[in-house]
Amino acid sequence: MIFNKIRIAYGEVLERFKPILRNAYQSIYHYQLDRTTENESQMREAINATREILEFFANHLPYSKAKYILALKRSDEMAPFDLIMCFDQAIFEMHVWETLSELRIKQGQWAKNNTWSKELRDLLNERQVVRHDDSNLNVEEEFLVSGTPASRGSAQGRACIALDKEDFHQIQRGDILVTTMTTPEFIEVAHLISGLITDRGGIVCHAAILAREFNIPCIVGCQTATTTIKNGDQIRLDAISGIVVSVIQ
Repeated sequence: MIFNKIRIAYGEVLERFKPILRNAYQSIYHYQLDRTTENESQMREAINATREILEFFANHLPYSKAKYILALKRSDEMAPFDLIMCFDQAIFEMHVWETLSELRIKQGQWAKNNTWSKELRDLLNERQVVRHDDSNLNVEEEFLVSGTPASRGSAQGRACIALDKEDFHQIQRGDILVTTMTTPEFIEVAHLISGLITDRGGIVCHAAILAREFNIPCIVGCQTATTTIKNGDQIRLDAISGIVVSVIQ
């Protein structure tokens, strides 16, 4: 059942959920403005109050979306920053943003504009085994880096580290390009790559603009991508959650 159908079928539940959700986001704002122990405690209580209804809806969502809701069961283990990120991602996946219009909260304000910590990715069990329907091979994925999604989408393929024009000859069609930051010269190879990852930059940097122009999934601001990822690695880029994982078959 897609969430539009859930919204229709369980409209009364969503109406009950609205003030609880608003209170949770208000508590997050208060904590961000003044990070006292008391405000953190109130924020945790407010987020915890959303869990009952969130877990109700988790039963109607695919695991890839529901896992953020399910992770909130372990909120006591999360640092405040990770808790905010996980909660915000859970709400983002539910597409209930019209309930927050009066708070002027942007979609995924925290989850989409900040890097995910390794601790939070570990908590969400990003390292997992997935069995492909058309294959008997097991695929293992392990978190590598995270950053800011700059052009939405996903890609899987061979990583190619190219720091400048002198490295362009290494790029093969379908590669995921990993670099510190792009320059206008990188337009020459944009048609070859299936994804783009950079160490630096934000959503209006050159790499982000280039990726959107060529409709290439892109994550920027990963900080250590060019040192963590190795040439030839098989990787998966998720430019929705902003993460990069290794893929081992």
